[in-house]
Amino acid sequence: MQSTDRFSGRTVVVTGSSSGIGRASALRLGGEGAAVTCADSRQAPRLPEHEPEGSVTTDELVRRRGVSARFTRCDVGDEVEVNALFEEPYSSDPPLWAAILCAGVFERDVSILDETASEHDRIMRVNERGIWLTIRAAARVLVRQGRGGRIVCIGSVSGLVGLADEPSYCSSKGAVVNLVRAAALDLAPFNVTVNAICPGFVQTSMLAADLADPDRRSQLERSAPLGRLGTPADVAAAVAFLISDDAAFITGVALPVDGGYTCR
Repeated sequence: MQSTDRFSGRTVVVTGSSSGIGRASALRLGGEGAAVTCADSRQAPRLPEHEPEGSVTTDELVRRRGVSARFTRCDVGDEVEVNALFEEPYSSDPPLWAAILCAGVFERDVSILDETASEHDRIMRVNERGIWLTIRAAARVLVRQGRGGRIVCIGSVSGLVGLADEPSYCSSKGAVVNLVRAAALDLAPFNVTVNAICPGFVQTSMLAADLADPDRRSQLERSAPLGRLGTPADVAAAVAFLISDDAAFITGVALPVDGGYTCR
């Protein structure tokens, strides 16, 4: 965990903050001085046994780092709730600097032959519509403030390559990657950068069933040239870089954080 003040005086909003990559991102940015708005459909971690410090809520863990944090309940697929999340008085100090869009869902491993339309719709509602809504809402605040800013979306290697038995998940994450490129062009005149991070196989509750199977876990570990699974902290480190001043000239990028998976 980094301990600096490089994001002091800046507010970041993290969706999907209660678990996994969203939780790690909120903790990393709070540890570097950001005031954090944690947003999720539920405040408690989904599977506490897969999270650092168990069932303690993310906003509480951020506050323990000595910075401001609060939780706002938000269903990212709901336009009214997303707009309300970003209608807070971010024009006051500290102003909104970055939106980290981590909310996402995965239904099950299933072929296109057997996936249901309802499964497809649930995935697209969160993974594509949810990202679109939150990019738009965050961008409106950042443009209105006139100070520039950062938007980082969590995509997936599933949005860069095809994976068997993940038709809707792949299509949703592919949509995120190209949406990021389009939004980057729209927002560049306002000095707002928009980037995606595309994690490989990461140790989160989304992979709970795979991690519990020793053979499947070993298979996933071997799929990355670096020979291990990623951690939420690996992805959070990339998030911190992309919202930092060091990344001021980077926009429209889909950055794999995958141990080399997409090199093959």
